[in-house]
Amino acid sequence: MKEWKCPKCKKIVTCFPGTSRRDNKSKICSECCTDEAIFDFQVALAKQKKKIFPQNFIDLEREWLIEVDTNG
Repeated sequence: MKEWKCPKCKKIVTCFPGTSRRDNKSKICSECCTDEAIFDFQVALAKQKKKIFPQNFIDLEREWLIEVDTNG
């Protein structure tokens, strides 16, 4: 597989891309796919336990979505 740059982490990778859970269209590396899945699990767990999820993590996800939306 040839090298490509993951739009989320900006790393040069050779893995097969996965689809981001955030916009269901961006192709991201497997490490970022795993990170998104773990993030979603942590949010669900926090909601279930009625705890507040750290805002800084939510802000990082929003920033990336804005960047992806802006860059097309």
